[in-house]
Amino acid sequence: MSAFSVDTLKEINKFSTCEIADALLKLGHKPWGGYVADIEMWSPKYCEGNTSIIGPAYTVKMVYISDDTAPLPTEHFADQIPENSIVVISSPPDVKNAVWGGLMSACAKARGAKGVVVDGRIRDLNEHRSMGFPVFAKSHSILPQNAFARPSETQVPLDMASVTVYPGDIIKADVDGVVCIPVDVCKDVVLKCTLYQSIDEKCMKALQQGAGVKETFTLYRGT
Repeated sequence: MSAFSVDTLKEINKFSTCEIADALLKLGHKPWGGYVADIEMWSPKYCEGNTSIIGPAYTVKMVYISDDTAPLPTEHFADQIPENSIVVISSPPDVKNAVWGGLMSACAKARGAKGVVVDGRIRDLNEHRSMGFPVFAKSHSILPQNAFARPSETQVPLDMASVTVYPGDIIKADVDGVVCIPVDVCKDVVLKCTLYQSIDEKCMKALQQGAGVKETFTLYRGT
């Protein structure tokens, strides 16, 4: 990995998406601190458990099936998924169909992908879960992709609901949600997370022992 190190990814992965978003806000990434809004974990379980994935974004842009002006791919996007990446897919905002299903998870897992993040709908829930493949999406559907939408481009910027995801951005996803981290701030994120995790641990201990919120925050957070 040229733009970042495996060790840096391991360091970032120690922190939750909540802690990372807090760090990004403190580093000036406004308005939403890298949060990829309204996306939840659907597999291996729905919003439950310790599943956590991290890796560089492999981006896929879907367009309406009727769009004859958008580029046409020469290869199937799933056949180009890089090992250790996280597939990030944008879907036209008002379609009701899925753009990711069980067959795509089978392919992605075989190619060594860490998981998929879909700004849209997915289907075949039990198939993803039986594979234990991490799938994050806005919602689910029973409708197929190819009747309503089609892949257009890969490795292009994706305008998601609350953030633009660029190819190679670091994606972290867990039970709390999904966050997008620009590569050039990864080390700064680790430093901020380490500092504020320590502060929050002290706050938690004090609050559990009966201290007041105001006095605790004043003492440890300076607010």
